[in-house]
Amino acid sequence: MDETPAKRRPTLKRLLLWGVPALVVAITAIHTWQWHRALLDWERAVHRIEDRGEPVQFADLVVEIDSPDDDAGPLLLKAIHALQEPDAAYIQLIAAEPPTRAGTHAALRDALRANQKSLDFVVQASERPHCRFSADAYLFDQRRMEILKCRELGDLLRAQVLWSLGTGDEPAALAAVIQGFQLAELVGEESLAASRFTAIAIQNKSLRALEELLSNMDVGSEGFAELDTQVRRAVQRGRCETLLQANRVALLDGTGFLTLRESIGLPGAPQWVVSGKRWLYEPWVTDNVVYWIQALTELAAIADSPGLENAEIQDWSRRVGESKYSLAQPYLIAARQLREPILTMRQQLILARWGLRVDRYYRQHGRFPAALSLVADDELPAVAPDSLFEQPLSYETYPGGFVVRIADQEHADAEFLRDCRFEVSYSGTGDLQDAADVSTQE
Repeated sequence: MDETPAKRRPTLKRLLLWGVPALVVAITAIHTWQWHRALLDWERAVHRIEDRGEPVQFADLVVEIDSPDDDAGPLLLKAIHALQEPDAAYIQLIAAEPPTRAGTHAALRDALRANQKSLDFVVQASERPHCRFSADAYLFDQRRMEILKCRELGDLLRAQVLWSLGTGDEPAALAAVIQGFQLAELVGEESLAASRFTAIAIQNKSLRALEELLSNMDVGSEGFAELDTQVRRAVQRGRCETLLQANRVALLDGTGFLTLRESIGLPGAPQWVVSGKRWLYEPWVTDNVVYWIQALTELAAIADSPGLENAEIQDWSRRVGESKYSLAQPYLIAARQLREPILTMRQQLILARWGLRVDRYYRQHGRFPAALSLVADDELPAVAPDSLFEQPLSYETYPGGFVVRIADQEHADAEFLRDCRFEVSYSGTGDLQDAADVSTQE
């Protein structure tokens, strides 16, 4: 009986000697197979995108330019570098709520004089058809900060409108409004988030300048055509799909892997332990990136459909929320939120097109139209519901002005609705007959 433990020791030793390595080999083999399968899924996802002709690398997002003379990017960079630090009085006027009205404001005059060189570069840039900043998609790229500075150029153009109207230089005011929309189009030509949202900010400034322009002058038939063309182009280019595809490129080019890997760790653990955990989780990380890519592709395809909470978006959100890919979920939720500012700005631009037509009618007939349908034309043949909540547009007049906006009774707590309107309050309208108050929904 004493021999039994002695016989068991070699057996246990052999089991440990062979069993543990065999277990390690088995785990490694399973892990390798899972990782290989996940990488194959990733490659298949990339090939499907390539087959559709959609961007896969950052190089695919770069604006193609036939000649350097077509590129407004270098001129805008010169304009940015020539910017002078604004003083407090200028900032107060530009940021004022309600917006500053046209006038001979000394702070605007001083800022325009100090930044005349920047404005000259902007005028030259607006004559070119394309803009290539070649900004990287990574947040630490310095070029991103330069793109954001373009908002200050938009402020200067709005200041030019206010000052020119105040001094009676109507052609300069009209030109500055047009240049504002052109600047936004150039800046937003690249689909990166920094470019697109800077363009939206410039468009918002240009819309406020357009309201003031119409309040103070008759733009005439040529001015109407030029302005409507610029706003129509902005509507056509205000799409969510291209921005989401650009975000997806960051995943395809490797950023997604880095982002999700960094989210895996053990606070306070040695680095080798953290590295080991990340190695074990690598197949799961890859699966999350693949799902992230697939879900972004689905979102991009439906992102421009009307309605912030339409049935397609709700179904997509439900499937993302119920998925097992918890690492990708927060980023997908954030991607969905990109729709709101883009759709809102596109709706503001549509409201501005109707506002241009109401103003034209008012200037021609001396009274406001009773309904938006009376100013419909070949360009805008029908009054469509708003693209946010799919409700009828609201058109209201009052002595000396009018407003076209989305109906916000059910969504009054939404902050972005504050600017989703186009309002013109006429100055010095003694030669025109103010209509009686009208409040209609189309």
